[in-house]
Amino acid sequence: MRVMAVFEESDKIAFACYDESKNEIILDQSRAHGHDTEAVVSQFTSDARPNLVLVSSKIASSAGLLSILTRDRTAVTARRDVGDPQNGPTGQQQTAVIASVELDKPTIPYRLLKSGSFDVRACRSVILNKLRILSLLHRQPRQQQQQQQQQQQPGLQRQTVAAQESSSSSLPFRTPSSYHSLAAFIDFDSSVLIRALGALLSFLQGTVFRLEENDTVTVNTIRTAAPSNFMSIDPTTFNALHIFSTEHHPLIAKGYGNSKEGFSLFTLLDRCKSKVGRQCLREWMLKPLLDAKQISNRQDGVELFLAPDCSAAVRSILSLLQKVGAVDKILLRMQKCVAAPNDFLIFSRTLDAAISICSLLSGDFKSYVSALRQKEVEEGIAPEDSAAIRANSFLDGILNRCHTAVLRDLHGRIVAIVDEELTLEQKSVVVHYGYNEELDSAKEAFERLDETLSMVGSQVLNKYPDLRQLKVVFLPQVKLIGVSVHLNGKPVCLPVRKTIISLTTGWVLDIFGKRHHQHNPVTNEYLHLPPDFTFIFTQDSDAFFKNPDMRQLDQDIGDLDAFIKDTESFVISELEDDILDCEHELRDTFAALAELDCIIAFANCASDLNYVRPEVVSFEKSGGVVFIENGRHPLQELIIEDAFIPNDTMIDSSNRVNIITGPNFSGKSCYTRQVGMLVYMAHLGCFLPCDRAKIAITDQILARISSVETCAVPQSSFQLDLTQMATILRRSTQRTLVLVDEFGKGTAPASGIAVLTAALRKLVSLKSRVVCTTHFLEVFSLGLLKDNVDGVRVLRMAVHVPESNEDNPVPLFKLELGIAKTSAGLVCAKMAGVPTNVISRAKEILSAVKGNNPVQPVSDSANANLATSQETARDTLRVFLGVDSWANATDDELNTLYQRISLM
Repeated sequence: MRVMAVFEESDKIAFACYDESKNEIILDQSRAHGHDTEAVVSQFTSDARPNLVLVSSKIASSAGLLSILTRDRTAVTARRDVGDPQNGPTGQQQTAVIASVELDKPTIPYRLLKSGSFDVRACRSVILNKLRILSLLHRQPRQQQQQQQQQQQPGLQRQTVAAQESSSSSLPFRTPSSYHSLAAFIDFDSSVLIRALGALLSFLQGTVFRLEENDTVTVNTIRTAAPSNFMSIDPTTFNALHIFSTEHHPLIAKGYGNSKEGFSLFTLLDRCKSKVGRQCLREWMLKPLLDAKQISNRQDGVELFLAPDCSAAVRSILSLLQKVGAVDKILLRMQKCVAAPNDFLIFSRTLDAAISICSLLSGDFKSYVSALRQKEVEEGIAPEDSAAIRANSFLDGILNRCHTAVLRDLHGRIVAIVDEELTLEQKSVVVHYGYNEELDSAKEAFERLDETLSMVGSQVLNKYPDLRQLKVVFLPQVKLIGVSVHLNGKPVCLPVRKTIISLTTGWVLDIFGKRHHQHNPVTNEYLHLPPDFTFIFTQDSDAFFKNPDMRQLDQDIGDLDAFIKDTESFVISELEDDILDCEHELRDTFAALAELDCIIAFANCASDLNYVRPEVVSFEKSGGVVFIENGRHPLQELIIEDAFIPNDTMIDSSNRVNIITGPNFSGKSCYTRQVGMLVYMAHLGCFLPCDRAKIAITDQILARISSVETCAVPQSSFQLDLTQMATILRRSTQRTLVLVDEFGKGTAPASGIAVLTAALRKLVSLKSRVVCTTHFLEVFSLGLLKDNVDGVRVLRMAVHVPESNEDNPVPLFKLELGIAKTSAGLVCAKMAGVPTNVISRAKEILSAVKGNNPVQPVSDSANANLATSQETARDTLRVFLGVDSWANATDDELNTLYQRISLM
């Protein structure tokens, strides 16, 4: 049995799948919306291959998402229902509904869980209190136990899971795994992942592990899904590399203000002109590519838009991209039949801009590429080395997704139907004059309606001279239930006439002053009115009647306003249907234009900031090389006053682990982040701030750089560091780039050195690519790690040490080979303004420790001087507090204060 729980919230979706054959849980989470959802689901299910899906009511109500989740991509015909009554009681979830979706393709059955199963607090509780991972307890996995038992006793039949776990009750480690150990497997900051896993565990408690003691769910291990087509980066690494940065409003705790994007790599690269482009850029940065060909294709586009001959056309495209609206939101409102009048105007302008962009791409840029290729042919450049052919391939990729014919047809229909000027004026969609003859006639009649009604009213007055005053009005809908008449202050119930309770609409005569027409309130009769006047109802002093003239108006004119609105609504509804019929083509087109916006943004950054094109190669062909010549930190170089000092990076099969030493404030942490950011940017298809670069495909970037303590996480700062390192050691592969900054400093030096050395040894055995900074020089002095052995290379940040002791060492921020001699902590303390006597005492202690000598106590004279200085400080404070206002102080009071301060 392989059962999968799914939870979706906003644009995030999480999966948790239990594989009974391996007794393991597979986790994954991703961002997905719209057409991306199917690709994300397909990627996970191809690895997990579930035969039962657990969903919430929200997913069950979404037919599209449910059909994607229950589509059997393995075409397995035999299915097993874990809720089979033969398997015994299955707990609370057994009362839920089991169903399957009827599709043309084979489907997977799904189970609808109660909403409480996905409650975030309940899910977090069941994970922390009921989940037990044998690999954390150093216990032998269950499958290995079974295999050994079967080898020892060939005739032994396979026992049930519950029986095996019950028989192990006498073994130690019966308590569930703790938060500290689980945090290496599970991202507790992700609510969608917690809900998916919690719902899965709740289901397993009532099925597979229903006989387990204390409802504990015991699995061999938890792993993440197989790598997808995108680089894997966890939220910790995103924060450490400053890929995104959220600045909260100062009053956010009180519920006021909104958060905004701070200074980050996203704000640096975000030069998109359209909302769809900005959204696409964020998606790209959340999902860097792992395909070298796709990365190269983006780079070809950036290189094309950097060509000087294309600058004018690029400026034209940028001005057109500013007119591109949020098409996906407009289409969604049309699907819900809540489209606003302004949506049609924005959609029309967007289509017009898209058509113009496609014309520029197929015209000016194609012409430039053709001329460039002709020049290359004259210079003898081979096709495989042709920049023109690569640029043409990029243009074809964009243009093939832009359905220009569909855009032109829809734009022509919108322009022909929607009157933009009147729509803006009346704030409702107005159909163009000339599009519908019947509608035009009705509008003309409506414009002449006042004249028509005045003429009809005059004819009625001339025909019936006894009528003093009347008005012709239209009743959209009137329904009277009864009439209440009062005689002598008492209500009298009258029989209700059929004409009163009937539904009356259309044109009627409003006769003013019913008291002038001998009105009988008991019978509601008007004796002086013509007999063909049919009474409708009264309101205040007015009476309303139908007569043959009004019935003729009903036939000739009717409800013109309603007819006009209904007809325009029908026309607009047909237009919306035509637009939604082309939804696939529209989404494909504007997805291509959004990518075009991102590529031009990359080109603008490369042009303004002097970025160059890196060479991105496959891991197998390059041996995992990361070569960067004169690399610069993309954010740091923008905020420093002086010129940024570039540094080289060289990681290959012989130098996989680079350990960087050096004093504080020498640039080690900045360099570590720089390497991670440049590798990350290369997988976006972006150009890099360097002179030259060659980077192999990296499946994931894992960072242990900085930890932020918070009361929301029950871990100390060092425990957070250990959790991050545990995650790195469990997930790292030889394709992974690991960034470690001063790991182990949160505990005793001996323990920190031991943990750091062991972690680096593990990464060496995994053949991961590592950039590590440390102040633990004992790692090398004790021979725990050696330079140029097992792929370890030691470097240091250069520092200029002056000859005079009065001058401070100056960091050069330049990386060089070798091991640093000292961390220069006391120099940094002096630069930070630590008092001189404290630094002097620190030097005494340091000298004693280095010489293995006992630390001498502070001398009596020093203690006496300290006491004297404290007394002087108290006297100075008394003098200061003895003056009410120093703004009006006398010269004597000021001189006294100066003398006291000089004695301190």
